[in-house]
Amino acid sequence: MANIAEAAGMSRPAIYQYFTDKDDVFASAFTLVFEQHTNAALGALRAGTTVEGALDGLLQRFEGDLWEMTAESPHYDELAAAKRPVVATAIHAVLDRFWAAVADWLAEVSPGIHSDCQAQRVGWLDLLRWSPQGLRVDRPSVEHFRRRLSALARSVAADVAAAA
Repeated sequence: MANIAEAAGMSRPAIYQYFTDKDDVFASAFTLVFEQHTNAALGALRAGTTVEGALDGLLQRFEGDLWEMTAESPHYDELAAAKRPVVATAIHAVLDRFWAAVADWLAEVSPGIHSDCQAQRVGWLDLLRWSPQGLRVDRPSVEHFRRRLSALARSVAADVAAAA
């Protein structure tokens, strides 16, 4: 906390007026970075002129940028293990908002009220949400991971087009 206070130009007691401990500081910083990535990804999704372009933008901003920032960090293992309850609680609401917005977008580009249409959208959402974890399990280079994300975007976009 002394290092954090010094870097912030504050006294330690002043830091404790805002944060309870270093885990609270970490959770706040991690949540801020995560929200920035989420907002950039949703912006890219809305800015895409094609379904493929929108999905690629979403994945590149949300997954690719975060991977680029963390993969080559000397603190990668610490960041990957950031599963403390305080961090999980802090980002849970951000993730819920993010995936709800992606689900709404999928409903816009592939409308339909039948259960088959809804099931397809759930499947696409699952692929977009969970596949990137598998795509980085071998800790690929940033460039290789981004190519994998583009391939995922193309695959989901092709399925969306086929459903239209």
